[in-house]
Amino acid sequence: MKYAQDIEKRYLSNAPLALSIERIVESRLYPLYDLKKPVLDIGCGEGLFANMVFDEKIETGIDPNPKELERAKKLGGYGELLQCYGNNIPKPDESFETIISNSVLEHIENVDEILEEAYRLMKPGGRFYFTVPSDKFEQYTFLSQLLQFLGLKSLERYWRRFFNKFWVHYHCYTPDGWAELGEKHGFEVEASFAYCPKKVCMLDTFLTPLGLSSIIIKKIFNKWVFFPKLRFILLYPYIGLIKKMIKGAEEDNNGGLVFVALTKPL
Repeated sequence: MKYAQDIEKRYLSNAPLALSIERIVESRLYPLYDLKKPVLDIGCGEGLFANMVFDEKIETGIDPNPKELERAKKLGGYGELLQCYGNNIPKPDESFETIISNSVLEHIENVDEILEEAYRLMKPGGRFYFTVPSDKFEQYTFLSQLLQFLGLKSLERYWRRFFNKFWVHYHCYTPDGWAELGEKHGFEVEASFAYCPKKVCMLDTFLTPLGLSSIIIKKIFNKWVFFPKLRFILLYPYIGLIKKMIKGAEEDNNGGLVFVALTKPL
């Protein structure tokens, strides 16, 4: 796959700041690995990640939400878009060399079915790359850290449960936990490591409420930003600071997110 050269500019122009920061970090991980075509994106959503990060189309994107697929079609990052769930994809066995799934698996209650379907669809030697939360993700919020500092452990545990319920997080495991899940379904683990250190996760959660206007725009107009060029101009003075804050965020042993690379045995 060919990658865009101006990913920071693309994301900061077209998405809320918190979302942009997380995705910019993730965009630095995929080029470290071999993404052979054809590629399947499980849970492609509106297709923003594919459109911002890659300079060529991904062959297939799937998502159950028709409104998101409508937006993905307009962005034009996929050869085809299929409305379906990730446990029942209408494609023959061994259709893809590569499967990606960016910040999706944690939201699926029966994630085992997705891994089974991914295994079925991959060619022998193919790879499955995905990003997910670690077991520390819900702890890396300002409120969680404050409650821990104050010694309010019971209230902090309640907050973490609420946080995961609000964001519909069913699965938040250690890198080893995610690796074991892949092995359970027959994959070999090429890599499983944490990224996004505490400071970056806390920055994301701090900035998330500031994206409320973008969330409203997305709900009504099915896009995050009305005027991308103007948005980039307004954020331009802060780009250097943003880059400095996320420098080296691609790997951190105690990070709040996990990148996993699985291989289907030959």
